[in-house]
Amino acid sequence: MTTPPPEEMARLRHEMTNGLLAMNESLAPVFDTADGMRAELEKRGWSPTAAEQVALVWLMSAMKTAMGGVQR
Repeated sequence: MTTPPPEEMARLRHEMTNGLLAMNESLAPVFDTADGMRAELEKRGWSPTAAEQVALVWLMSAMKTAMGGVQR
């Protein structure tokens, strides 16, 4: 396997960076919702551990849906 030329490496880095930034931007509301859910549950008297678990299960489900139901 040969190393791509520097111009190609720069282009690939640029594409990867843009892809990660776009993914971060599109997933931020999902993480914000999970944080809000956890905080709301704690405010309603749930223990921090239980609230975290519920929010985590919801977040994992939302991420799976966002990723198109990726399977192993």
